[in-house]
Amino acid sequence: MGNKMEAPSFKKKVICLKENFQHFIEYLDNTTATFLWIGMGLMLFAIVFHVIGRYFFGKTYMGTMEIIRYTMIWTSMLGASNAFTTGEHVGIEFLKNKVSKRTWWRISIFANTLLCIFLLAMLIGGIKLSFINWNQISLGMQIPMFYPYLAIPVGALFMVFHVLLNILNILTSNKFI
Repeated sequence: MGNKMEAPSFKKKVICLKENFQHFIEYLDNTTATFLWIGMGLMLFAIVFHVIGRYFFGKTYMGTMEIIRYTMIWTSMLGASNAFTTGEHVGIEFLKNKVSKRTWWRISIFANTLLCIFLLAMLIGGIKLSFINWNQISLGMQIPMFYPYLAIPVGALFMVFHVLLNILNILTSNKFI
């Protein structure tokens, strides 16, 4: 009777989802990279400020060490997230050449699924830990400890996004779906 529009196949839907998710991850990485540069600059400034204060004036501000510590925590968690994009995490690539493509595909899906489960547990535990420490105040900066602990769930969430993108890349890079 007429031309019926063919419903997109499962593979086309997964590829479309992957492409949209890839754009989101690129935006997230660019934003995170900006915060990483700011964090590194803040740590450098705080260290120099602390050293100059101690050695030239004999005084230090108690909060500089906390700024350094908390900024290092945040930059570590966000940097770990960005390391997924550049492939800087330690992997088991040596195994890739020793097994068949289909076996490697299964190992990759399994490993990424386990990593995703671990990161989700880290996300949930980090949220609980952050809220438990809402009323605890830091000594130097007088801020709720919620904010330093918040780096754990935020970093875990960003890493979950990267692992999900890895899974989508694995699914779309093979003829197995």
